[in-house]
Amino acid sequence: MNNVTFLPWVDPHEATPDEPLPTAGIVDEVVVTDDIESPDVETALLRALTRRDLSEREVRTWLSVRDVPENDIEEWVERMHRLGYVDDLRMATHLVDKLVARGGKGRGVIVQKLTERGIDRATASEAVSHLDDDSQQQQATELAVARASRMGTLTDEAARRRLHGFLARRGFSSTVIREAVHHALRNPG
Repeated sequence: MNNVTFLPWVDPHEATPDEPLPTAGIVDEVVVTDDIESPDVETALLRALTRRDLSEREVRTWLSVRDVPENDIEEWVERMHRLGYVDDLRMATHLVDKLVARGGKGRGVIVQKLTERGIDRATASEAVSHLDDDSQQQQATELAVARASRMGTLTDEAARRRLHGFLARRGFSSTVIREAVHHALRNPG
């Protein structure tokens, strides 16, 4: 077997073929307790976590559905958190970026989706804190202009109502919506 050469702290010239390679020394020793013995649960949980990020609440639910004893569930959650597999803030930040990039969603809907996934309000607020008002305004305006160009011969009032509802369902604030609708109707695509 060849030595690993892609890890920055490993020098393949220092290790002999039979000698284990050095570690970075940054990972705490993993403590395995007798209470958590099921390798099947661990394998299945790790497989679930590689498919998609799960919040702590989702991991608890996942374990509960698989009849893991209640006292072991907290140990599993703590272990996955300690190993870096479960991190609510990281998951929330990733989901925020995804919803903004793909879905054209505003803060309101994003926070709602995060809380649906089991993220507490404080963590959800921290995850959306990097969204600035200008980027939200620009995104809402682009959506409104694109939508207004497909509205055809509606009256201004009907178009205004529909655009307002369209943007409100995407979670934009009323101030952002008002500006975006005004711009879209004044400067149609």
